[in-house]
Amino acid sequence: MIMKKNFYLLVLSFLFVGMITKTTHATGTIPIDTTHGRYYSQIFSSVTITSGVVYGSNTDYTGSPTTLTMDIYQPVGDTVSQRPLIVFAHGGSFISGSKTDQDVSSLCTTFAKMGYVTASINYRLGFYPFDSIHAVPAVIRGVQDMKAAIRFFRKDFATSNTYKIQPNYVFAGGSSAGAFMALHLAYLTQTSEVPSYVNISSMGGLEGTSGNPGYSDNVNGVVNLCGAIGDTSWVKSGAIPFVSMQGDSDHTVPYGTALIIVAGNPIMRVSGCHSLNIRANNVGVPNPFYTFYNADHVPYAGTSASQIAYMDTTVNFVKIFLRPLLVQPSVTSVPELTNNNDVSVYPNPTQNNLFIKFSDNNMNQHLVQLFDVTGKQLMSSQFNGSFYSINRGNIASGVYFLRITDTKNAKSYIKKVVFY
Repeated sequence: MIMKKNFYLLVLSFLFVGMITKTTHATGTIPIDTTHGRYYSQIFSSVTITSGVVYGSNTDYTGSPTTLTMDIYQPVGDTVSQRPLIVFAHGGSFISGSKTDQDVSSLCTTFAKMGYVTASINYRLGFYPFDSIHAVPAVIRGVQDMKAAIRFFRKDFATSNTYKIQPNYVFAGGSSAGAFMALHLAYLTQTSEVPSYVNISSMGGLEGTSGNPGYSDNVNGVVNLCGAIGDTSWVKSGAIPFVSMQGDSDHTVPYGTALIIVAGNPIMRVSGCHSLNIRANNVGVPNPFYTFYNADHVPYAGTSASQIAYMDTTVNFVKIFLRPLLVQPSVTSVPELTNNNDVSVYPNPTQNNLFIKFSDNNMNQHLVQLFDVTGKQLMSSQFNGSFYSINRGNIASGVYFLRITDTKNAKSYIKKVVFY
């Protein structure tokens, strides 16, 4: 009887896969094309920057009206009609900084040369006195503005389509304070989680009133560069993935969990990249983590030889994180691995563990991701070498998609797998 039940479950799962395949294009968007080095190599030699684009407005901490602007970067000569978007925010402890800061402008330029549409946003700055009661609303104001910028692009796609983004592939990122914003945008999702001393309703809720209402501000992933979060418990099982990079000698933002200091004043207790990594691993949220050993805050910001080297490392680690997220395994344009000579996945179907073996003793770093038939990512892990074992754990019976990416060569394999 159990075998018969499992048989019917598998049949229904395959039918569901077919239904998804047939309806993938009904939303008016098209799959992302990641071939020919796109979104991994700088295949474009130059970018165009549209400066001072107004994406919204709101009042600052003094109650004064503020016009919100951003710079939008696009690759010159790109003919693709729908492209993934990364919205970046600068650092500056929520009291200073600009969309033209060297580190975020460099990130925007580099990823635009890979084919992304990128944006560097200005957001509302300032708070006083320098204490937690006024600092937390400053973070929320920044989050609200970042959400408005994301909504701007989805509104543009639905109307004039000036910037030719793919609205199903949007990422939020930032440096220092900008990374705070991206993290809180993604994981601070309940008003009940906001400290009670913050009148969040008077601020317009978590969404805010900075502009472009009615459009989604959801993102597919977060680029966290030297940022932190107010409470790691906000990162829950099933949350979107994020990538983190930070120096273990950071004297500005805690590498672990500690008080953060602004202008010499203790402000609030936050958790940096190391604490985030521990939490995310515990709840199964994919979160590649890179430590700049013996490095201080934002070591990639600047034009010295060492700073440029840190930036190169940053770009390489982030692009490896982002590119596999651009491919939805349920889309028919993604080639499935069938009798490939490079790699084998076995046993399939399986009742227990699943094994991956590269036939040519490929010792490169590999990224392994498992998705359900809706495209939701269930696990992500990296390994070096030619053999890897996936522990089934509590994975339910059904059909899944396994993506195996050789991160050195940016080559991916997709395999439909069955657990019974």
